[in-house]
Amino acid sequence: MQNHYPHTLKKLIEALSELPGIGEKSASRLSLFLLSKPGLCEVLGDLIKELPYRVKLCKYCRNLSEEEVCGICRDETREKDKICVVENPVNLFHIEKTGIYRGYYYVLHYLLSPKEGFGPKELGLENLLKLIQEREIKEVILALSPTLAGEATSSYIAELLKPFPITISKLACGIPMGMEIQFADPLTLKKAFQGREFLKGE
Repeated sequence: MQNHYPHTLKKLIEALSELPGIGEKSASRLSLFLLSKPGLCEVLGDLIKELPYRVKLCKYCRNLSEEEVCGICRDETREKDKICVVENPVNLFHIEKTGIYRGYYYVLHYLLSPKEGFGPKELGLENLLKLIQEREIKEVILALSPTLAGEATSSYIAELLKPFPITISKLACGIPMGMEIQFADPLTLKKAFQGREFLKGE
């Protein structure tokens, strides 16, 4: 179908098809819609150009931020002795939205996967250890999705943290195996936090 489209439109369809969850048909529909909205094209174009320069990782927790330190890390009202380890900013925002947790976070951005080249360095685990020491953290909550990669990463981090005088916990099994945190409903997530399993301490 793409062969009949003008070159520029075809390139846009190809680019949109690279996005997660967007196939060629969806990319074609989006491209044709954008073609009918020149004003929106300009706004999107400007925002996409600015995105990699404006949005960076917080120097402490690796959350997304336009400042050197994100709003959560700057918030003095939060529980200062807890860190919740999450896979990505989407999961962080999902947990925040439920209001069930008021400590700090640490965002890995990846799960351990040697085949894909994601090891401890890519997950920023050295920085996590440093943060735990500097902030005198008392509990680390491993809030990773109960997938194979999530469980393997949780086990690795728990082992890494054993020498520290802290409590290590992970979310309870209320979240079905294989489900990602971002798809858990607020009630399930609340129960998973409240009934979290302690791997060390408590």
